[in-house]
Amino acid sequence: MKIIVVDDEPVIADTLVNILIGEGYTAISTSNGKSAIEWSEKFEPDVVVSDVIMPGLSGIDTAKAILKQLPNCRIILFSGQAASVDLVSRAKAEGLSFEVLAKPIDPDALLNKISGDQGSPA
Repeated sequence: MKIIVVDDEPVIADTLVNILIGEGYTAISTSNGKSAIEWSEKFEPDVVVSDVIMPGLSGIDTAKAILKQLPNCRIILFSGQAASVDLVSRAKAEGLSFEVLAKPIDPDALLNKISGDQGSPA
C-alpha cells in the first residue's frame, strides 16, 4: 500500500513516514499541498494522510484535488486546531466525507485507521 503524508512541519511528516515504513508500507512525505498533488500524479497513493491547516492549500483543498485525479484514494486528515472543524464541516456540506484524527497523532491510532479497512501493507 502506498501512502503520502502531508504536513507543513517536516519532522511530523517524516516521523509518520518512518513509522509507516517500519510497518511495511511504502510511504513518502511532503510539506505542502501543491507538492502532495504533484506527487500523487506520479506516486498514485492508496492513502493520503494530511494535516488540515497548512499555508497555501489546506488539507481539504489538497484532498479535493487529489480525489479528482485519484477518486479511489483514501483521505485521512489530522489537525490540532479548532479552525479545522469548520473546514471539515464545509467539506461535508459539499458532499465530501473525510476520516479525521486528532493531532498529535497517536501512531497506533493511525496504523489502526489505515489497516482497519485495508488489510495488510502489501
